[in-house]
Amino acid sequence: MRHVRPPLSRSFPVAAEEGAVPKARRLVLSVVRAWDLRLPDETLEELALLSSEVIANAVRHTTGPCAVTVVSTGSRLRIEVTDTAPALPAPRGEALYAESGRGLMLVASLAADWGSTATATGKAVWFEIALPRLPQAPARPAG
Repeated sequence: MRHVRPPLSRSFPVAAEEGAVPKARRLVLSVVRAWDLRLPDETLEELALLSSEVIANAVRHTTGPCAVTVVSTGSRLRIEVTDTAPALPAPRGEALYAESGRGLMLVASLAADWGSTATATGKAVWFEIALPRLPQAPARPAG
């Protein structure tokens, strides 16, 4: 019988202050490392980049509180950022050559999935990355 581990979850607030984005990004990485998910360096770098993008958007586009939730389901890692701004984000086609606005294009191209949803107090923007499958131990012979 295979043991199924319940999802891991951790949430924390993000202050709307200078240095909030790198601090929150480091906390996301710290949470993931503490869970010992054995992510390759490339995946950790993508996680840091994508986390920075969605956290920066929340801090930049809202005046109220923001929060980050990190969830590991075993097959995916989900980062969700909530804020008090009601407008849902959408990637801008012209952002490729613009000074800003490329963040969601990065999220859309690197994440396994992403999206946003309205909440009672604003919105949540999330992305997911696939977790590597760890090799399973060979089954013991019956007998």
